[in-house]
Amino acid sequence: MITINELISKTFQALKGNWLQAIFVFFIYNFLLALVQAIPGIGGFLSLIISGPLAVGISIYSLNIIKDNFPKAENVLDGFKYNLGNGILAYFILIPIIVIVGLFFTVIFVIFNFWIFLMILSVSYSQAYEAFTSTTDWAALLTPFKLLSFELGFIEPTLLILFCVVSFCFSIILPWIIATLPFAMTFFIMAEETSIDAWDAVQKSWNMMKGYKLKYLLLNIVLIVFFIPLILCTFFIGLLWVFPFSMVISAIFYQQIKINASNNLTVD
Repeated sequence: MITINELISKTFQALKGNWLQAIFVFFIYNFLLALVQAIPGIGGFLSLIISGPLAVGISIYSLNIIKDNFPKAENVLDGFKYNLGNGILAYFILIPIIVIVGLFFTVIFVIFNFWIFLMILSVSYSQAYEAFTSTTDWAALLTPFKLLSFELGFIEPTLLILFCVVSFCFSIILPWIIATLPFAMTFFIMAEETSIDAWDAVQKSWNMMKGYKLKYLLLNIVLIVFFIPLILCTFFIGLLWVFPFSMVISAIFYQQIKINASNNLTVD
């Protein structure tokens, strides 16, 4: 299995000469989803209907980029041309599974982070900690933020801000990435096998990701660490580059584990 550095390098190489089109295509992809969701009354349901076929289409486009197979903007709509019913069904199968698992891990991670925060509070803000533990004064938990100031030094407030950022990523973003890991290759599989059943694609993704979930999780963590400063520093304009890069690197990962499976290679 190639390393994360090699995956990133291959992604930049694949997108070389395709950045402008890829940014446009992914913008249209997200714009279509947002436009449908904005329809009063039925937008939420319609977005569920089209999300599966669009996911297949954007997977086809991403695979065409890495194969240098003349990627076209209209590839986004290919999911509506081939195996439409199974594209819709696959999304409806995955959503409840991912929501249940994601919520479970979110609760676990929030509890863990809250415990870490209480430990920090007990060491650096003992009075606030005692106020909370003795009287359950929830306002006491805000003491570190009320006293936040750089006048007396940079280390303590910087560490507090860093903890909040890491805690947010750990509690809110990471659980949903973990929930999607076994099913991450579903729509790439459907993009290449245009007649496969929805459940078969889900199961094939599950089997394909055995032994690779940790590697894919680490890849996503690396991308989060890199992308969050980029997005914030560019006032979210960086999302135009983030979306295509994330999808193309996932397509390369899919191709690699598919090759490994066919060659019966073991995971690094």
